[in-house]
Amino acid sequence: MTDQKPTRITCFHPTAVAAVLLSASAVAQTDVPTIEDEIVVTASRVPQARLSVGSAIDILNTQYLIDRQQPFLSDLLRDLPGLAVNQSGPAGAFTQVRMRGSEANHTLVLIDGIEAGDPFNGGELEFAHLLTGGLARVEVLRGPQSALWGSEAIGGVINVVTGPPRDVTGAWGDAWAEGGSFGTARGILQGGTSGPWGSTRASLSYSDIRGISASTVQPERDGYDNVTASAFSDFAVSEDLTLSFAGRYVSATAEQDSQDFTFGSPTQGLVIDSDSERESERWYGRAAADLATLDGQWMHRVSAGVTDSSNDSLSGGGVTFGSDGRKWDVEYQTDVAFSAAGDVAHSVSALLEYEDLVYAYSDARGGPENQRQSAHQWSAALEYRAAIAEQVFLSAALRRDDPNRFTSETTYRATAAWAIAGTGVKLRASYGTGVAQPNFFELFGFNPNFFVGNPDLQPEKSEGWDIGADYAFADGLGLASITYFDANLKNEIATDFSVFPFTVINRAGTSTRDGLELAVSVDALEELSLAASYTYTDAKDDFGVQEVRRPKHMGSLNVAYRFARATVDVGLNYNGTMQDNEFIFATPETLVTLDDYILGTLSASYRLTDRIEVTARAENLFDETYQDVFGFAAPGIGVYAGVRIRLGQE
Repeated sequence: MTDQKPTRITCFHPTAVAAVLLSASAVAQTDVPTIEDEIVVTASRVPQARLSVGSAIDILNTQYLIDRQQPFLSDLLRDLPGLAVNQSGPAGAFTQVRMRGSEANHTLVLIDGIEAGDPFNGGELEFAHLLTGGLARVEVLRGPQSALWGSEAIGGVINVVTGPPRDVTGAWGDAWAEGGSFGTARGILQGGTSGPWGSTRASLSYSDIRGISASTVQPERDGYDNVTASAFSDFAVSEDLTLSFAGRYVSATAEQDSQDFTFGSPTQGLVIDSDSERESERWYGRAAADLATLDGQWMHRVSAGVTDSSNDSLSGGGVTFGSDGRKWDVEYQTDVAFSAAGDVAHSVSALLEYEDLVYAYSDARGGPENQRQSAHQWSAALEYRAAIAEQVFLSAALRRDDPNRFTSETTYRATAAWAIAGTGVKLRASYGTGVAQPNFFELFGFNPNFFVGNPDLQPEKSEGWDIGADYAFADGLGLASITYFDANLKNEIATDFSVFPFTVINRAGTSTRDGLELAVSVDALEELSLAASYTYTDAKDDFGVQEVRRPKHMGSLNVAYRFARATVDVGLNYNGTMQDNEFIFATPETLVTLDDYILGTLSASYRLTDRIEVTARAENLFDETYQDVFGFAAPGIGVYAGVRIRLGQE
């Protein structure tokens, strides 16, 4: 699904229209489908029109988020091609997203321009704690993007933007509360204001869920609660200078069941009840200053951001072990646009970046488990873009990372897009390399009874390409796309179960990922929206064995119908069979096949007045019994109802 008019960009460059530079302004002058005029911010170091993007990208806009009513972003990501979601049990359980068969820590997640992944865990985001409350837009850019965004961007980038729940000017407010199955109570309060000086907004979300048992053999509720607060402001100091500030706080507690690794136990390898829980806390912050010179043709940005995470695992009410990670990121970026003879527009971006990381691990038992490590890295990047005759768009990017713990790495990326005039067809291709550094626990983790780290690990390296076509139809209200992708991964980090205590190693061979993505979205009528996708993924390790938790076949279908004061939304998600690890002593196998499943959702809303709306939602409509991770149960059918109150201007 996509917006039907350009979206106001505030996460990278508040002066987004100017920052699109000459290529985007040239596109806007042509008679092209409006769906391709939408501005995207992750496909380049500057915002640009979607028509000029040579990579595969999908967007969840504000209306889509409202219609679907899903409280967790991970559930919405199932709607998009190329994304596999694995949740280890009920709400709040550890949740991973894998893009195009890559590892879960190969996806970079940005929230209002802040790198949101856990620094302790190699930059991997724990999606279980990312609520949709306060979100306005989600961009998903697929394929290796390290040349643009650095480590963790091997699989792609997910960019999350907060904002108002609808297009408003002046002061606005929105409150929503919901309750239902599994002892669920949720609510969100958000508001803000805007004017010639800039804008400001803030939101507060709360979820409290009694849940179900994550164990399939021993029933006991595993509850979850989450408090998320976010704020964003931008201020126009002058016509040329803009300041922006973003902040986010997350506090979450999830009760947990665990796998039984007791040798010879009748439940060995299965998930059993345990008196344990995990407390997580996240602090995010970012400040930026944007300066436009030469009538907006030369832009400058200085920014500083911080991500601070802490996790404590408790048993019987006492802390058994915990981790802390903090990452500071300071950047200077400059963008310049210029034109050459004829119908050619050029633009260049240059980036200088410094990262400082600190990791700490503590264990109640003391000993070598307790340690503190640090790392830092300098990076420089250069990106060139060209728009030729308002139809052909080229880009090339080069990045050099100089980490103190590893040898320097150079990554690169190139894209091409050809919008064939008068046809609605765009052909595109991209090629890129990526790198992902080992996380703290892989390098230094230590548990004398189970696991030891490997300080000799090397970063994982990827090389990938894709080729595809987009077709805009129905006067620009519909978009169909097809993409073939292929990627290789070297130095894949894997657990070595041939030794005990276990450790991690770099695989000697090459792991492969290739597949096909199909998608179509259409707003053919004002009342009707439709989106569908299908993905085939073949992900194998260096021995030719199917990688775990990567289904070969995935698909989705969503239909929303709006009439009078009501909206009805129906969604279907198909997850094919997939492999997973199992540790059951009684079987000689090390892998198990998880069954395929279909998840259905039904959402509805009705406006009682212009400001009061009632909502209802049913999840897992077919009451499927399924598992995303072996041994961990998932919730059955659930029904919820709520009310939303709109304040301020309409």
